[in-house]
Amino acid sequence: MMIIAVIVTHNRLALLQEAVTAISKQAYAPSQLIVVNNGSTDGTKDWLSAQPSLQVITQENQGASGGFYTGIKAAYEQGADWVWVMDDDTIAQSDTLASLVRSIHEMQRVHPNDALGFLVSKAVFTDGHPHWMNLPEVHRVQGAIPFNRFDQQGILVARSASFVSLLVSRQAIAACGYPIREFFIWADDIEYTTRITRAGFLGGYVPDSLVVHKTKTNYSADIFSAQPGEAQKHFYGIRNNLYCRRLWKGEMSFWSALLKQIVVIPFRIVKKRKDHRWLFLLINWRATLSAMTFRPAKPL
Repeated sequence: MMIIAVIVTHNRLALLQEAVTAISKQAYAPSQLIVVNNGSTDGTKDWLSAQPSLQVITQENQGASGGFYTGIKAAYEQGADWVWVMDDDTIAQSDTLASLVRSIHEMQRVHPNDALGFLVSKAVFTDGHPHWMNLPEVHRVQGAIPFNRFDQQGILVARSASFVSLLVSRQAIAACGYPIREFFIWADDIEYTTRITRAGFLGGYVPDSLVVHKTKTNYSADIFSAQPGEAQKHFYGIRNNLYCRRLWKGEMSFWSALLKQIVVIPFRIVKKRKDHRWLFLLINWRATLSAMTFRPAKPL
């Protein structure tokens, strides 16, 4: 089984170094590690050039979405059976990949006819609590399969998941293509993994496979408490989520959600935010208007 790991990085050299070291200490070692350098200006490029064991792809900053597009595409074209993707602030444990691989074998043993699309690790914050940003989407029934089909193997069936320690199968990539790079950041992982499960592949959540997601705080995207420096991320998040709404639920649902975003959400921003209200009002309206015409290229 050929597994290629992919890390996407931008201006976080210290965390990247820790993430790379964690990959090098895996009990089940990936065949190759690809680092996609999204135009870092903090010394990352120089450090990467001195790491002969890494495959480095340097490009202009295309956001996490563009980075994962590039990395997954490169791994697929090099013949990977599975591609293991993560951010540069994702720190794997020594058995993280081994637990995912064991889960592949267990799922195939119990139900050999299932088409496996992805498996995702449990992401925790530095204090050990589950990370709010990386909770997989688990439904009672996924297609005709209950969420607990593999409970004896310690695996839950998942509809979608984040790019924080996500293992994607070659078959899923061949059928579903790559992430939408035009998303830039946020919702790219949810769209991609949902695309995979909607195509009939199984997703699996493996709690025994653990990573630490070293963000500054344990948070999920929330426009009502976001800091000013996160405003542009919320632009992409709002626009991209509205695009997904249109894609999955059709035009009527899209325009209904868009109207709510224009009329209702601003009142909530004014009511709930204690500061920077005008900044986030403008971001919300800009993103909503942008969603009306946002038509990214087909992902295949």
